[in-house]
Amino acid sequence: MARVGIITCLNCTQDANCAAVVCLADLRKRRGFFERYPQDEPLDLVGLISCGGCPTLAAPEKILRRVKAIAEFKVNALHLSYCMTAVCPFVHKYEEVIKESFPNLEIVLGTHQPNRPQAEFRQGLKELLCQTLAGTQTMADIIRGTIKTPQE
Repeated sequence: MARVGIITCLNCTQDANCAAVVCLADLRKRRGFFERYPQDEPLDLVGLISCGGCPTLAAPEKILRRVKAIAEFKVNALHLSYCMTAVCPFVHKYEEVIKESFPNLEIVLGTHQPNRPQAEFRQGLKELLCQTLAGTQTMADIIRGTIKTPQE
């Protein structure tokens, strides 16, 4: 049985109201980056955490505390969500510090396959995070492709 964890972007979960619905759906259906696990073996989601937010001087320590919270429960692999791999400029630094502190933990850069071009996803997320939409839209709108830009 594979025991996995997922780490998401704090900005996406907190400010864009992402509930990791697509990440979790692909985990259940063994799609996207979860295809690596055999269909005939159990797949156990041990935990779902978010990063520590955009980096400060303490960012590596913050992310390690969060990872430790699930790594202690015998997680085999930690998936960094699509939002982290698509928008986080520090994703490779995070990957490096996690690997250094948890050498037996496999790091997987992704959860679900994107349903839209990365540039479009990034622009939609930027609109949400900058609150130019006055809080009327959420990550679900980006996923569905119904995000509106201020020009529309």
